[in-house]
Amino acid sequence: MTDAPVLLTVDAGVAHVELNRPDASNTIDLPFTAAFADVLTQVRDDDAVRVVLLTGRGRMFCAGGDLGAMDAAPDRSAFLQELADALHDGVRLLDGLEKPVVVGVQGAAAGAGLSLVLGGDLVVAGRSAAFVTAYTSVGLTPDGGQSWLLPRVVGLQRALELTLTPRRLSAEEAREWGIVTRVVDDEAVADEAFALARRLADGPARAFGRARRLVRGSFETPLSDQLDREARSIATSVAEPESAELIGRFLSRGR
Repeated sequence: MTDAPVLLTVDAGVAHVELNRPDASNTIDLPFTAAFADVLTQVRDDDAVRVVLLTGRGRMFCAGGDLGAMDAAPDRSAFLQELADALHDGVRLLDGLEKPVVVGVQGAAAGAGLSLVLGGDLVVAGRSAAFVTAYTSVGLTPDGGQSWLLPRVVGLQRALELTLTPRRLSAEEAREWGIVTRVVDDEAVADEAFALARRLADGPARAFGRARRLVRGSFETPLSDQLDREARSIATSVAEPESAELIGRFLSRGR
């Protein structure tokens, strides 16, 4: 259904999740949040999906919450509570995936759009892309997990600077700060992001997925508990056919 606010296609192990409100800069409203959570549930439950690719259709990745919808709501506070709660269902699903997530960013990633970028593992950005928290410029506070994710990615002082000032990061600055993995020409974003997702899907994607959960889940885990999680994960991974093949290939090179 091409008019759905979030689209899903699966090809060769890559689930392409595409934000599909290009005429509204892919801003987030209630139908969007419901579609986003539904698509991520499908992705989570589909064993054929090895890697997730998240992109936005049109000139902008995602400009954050739909301010027009907020302004039109008879009770703005109740509306934003509902919108944030619904968005957070999707954020939890994205964070909990045991599959690597590649994000392709063109134009701007603002507000909750930046939160979605931070929820990815590898980020490909166009040279003209921009990254901005945006919330306090309209008298709001972060959502989408941004207040938790951003300081862990860029550090506390930089997170506060981005949150409390109108500073916009260029793609190169975002790469230097650790938000972006790779900067490419604008017209190459889609191809480069898809190629990266395909390379992951063609590799030991199950190990990649378990590794991303170990790393992303480590922030609040005591070292002793993390060691136990690592032991369980590596023991599970070594029993996978992909691990047996790769270990055999590695050992054969030394014979």
